[in-house]
Amino acid sequence: MKRTIKWQLLLSFVSLSFILVGAFSWITLNLLESHFADYVRERQESELEEYSTDLENLYQQNGTWEENSQAIQRIGRNALQQSVIVRIFDEDGQLLWSPSASEEEDAKNKVQDHLLHMQQMVGGMESDYVQSRSPLYDGTEEIGIMEIQSVGPYAYTEHDALFISDMESKLVFVAFISLLIPLFFALVVSKKLSSPIVTINDFTQKIAKGRYSSLSLEETGIREIDDLLVSVNDLSLQLQHQQKIRNRLSSDIAHEIRTPLTTLKGNIEAMIDGVWEISEERLYRCYEEISRITRLIGEIDRINELESQESQLQKTTFDLTELAQQIVDNFQPMLVENKLNCSVSGNRVFISADRDKIHQVLTNLLANAIKFTPSGGRIDLYVSQSKGTTSFRIIDNGQGIPPEEVGQIFERFYMAEPSRNSKLGGQGIGLSIVKGIVNAHQGTISVDSIYGKGTTFTINLPKAK
Repeated sequence: MKRTIKWQLLLSFVSLSFILVGAFSWITLNLLESHFADYVRERQESELEEYSTDLENLYQQNGTWEENSQAIQRIGRNALQQSVIVRIFDEDGQLLWSPSASEEEDAKNKVQDHLLHMQQMVGGMESDYVQSRSPLYDGTEEIGIMEIQSVGPYAYTEHDALFISDMESKLVFVAFISLLIPLFFALVVSKKLSSPIVTINDFTQKIAKGRYSSLSLEETGIREIDDLLVSVNDLSLQLQHQQKIRNRLSSDIAHEIRTPLTTLKGNIEAMIDGVWEISEERLYRCYEEISRITRLIGEIDRINELESQESQLQKTTFDLTELAQQIVDNFQPMLVENKLNCSVSGNRVFISADRDKIHQVLTNLLANAIKFTPSGGRIDLYVSQSKGTTSFRIIDNGQGIPPEEVGQIFERFYMAEPSRNSKLGGQGIGLSIVKGIVNAHQGTISVDSIYGKGTTFTINLPKAK
């Protein structure tokens, strides 16, 4: 059975707290009982020792037992009041004092009642009368024997039992509070962890259904969750942006294909109906419209091929500066027509690359520069080389790219100012093809543009070995 993260954390916290608090309480209680039992035993031994000391002092005062019968009797009866049965013998083993049978019976009954009461208060007590014999000395000379019957091994008083019982109840209370506190914090932590995760889960389900939006959720202070929030937000925004591009792509492709098809249909219908005479000029117009559709589909096929890495690079070593000059020469009629100045500068730089595809990259970039540079403008191509890298830059002083669109121009079918690009005949895939070719060569391409002043494209390629 699967558990939520909230219940998993609760169970983990409570289980760990129960184990730790239970172990701590058990150890504390055992140590308390052990040390307290040692204390009670030592106290009892000290009390019993006092009877021996009193009897020895009594003998030393007169040097005999005969004159101390009343004092001996007093010590014995004092012992009976403490539920201790004392029998005193002289050095010859003659009984000096012993309680009567009734006194002994009363003392034992009193002790049994006390032990039963202690059993109810403390529990687990296994005590009864324990008999011991203790020699009496006058210096080094043995002067008698004291026989003692006392409660053992532990002689708990009612005060001792109350102390143990109170400590046990307080430990149970502390253990209970110690379990409640982690439970409270477990609830707080689990809610803090699970709540944003549940929100993110609901949000991703909306994304899966195509409902893209921004997730507005306050930071939790937990780095991993906050990073996840940022990543999911970025994912949603990127998917939303891609959806807009797909929607515009569908519209653009439909428009690009619908227009020549409509023209073709109208021309062919007119010629079939005899409205127009079939002529070479009209057939050529139909051919141009078909070519336009073919070019569009061909460009889509090419970019799909590049992005799916189906196109294999045919690398050779060639002079990039010489190739750039050849391309500029090919564009001379267009440059003259648009009254643009264009130059190539840089030393001879050899690179190892696919010449045809690099030719396509430079051609697309130069064609874009010519398209968006007004009459009388200037385009400069620079080729340079540094350690391990060959750089190519194309700089124009054309209209530039709006700042909010600079990061999107390499996306397939994206066109800055779509209406103007449509008039200029673009489909928004030239720069996407350029980026695909550069990436296939393990290179990088970047753009730096100031809107209204011009644009610079920079390509970095690995230098030929």
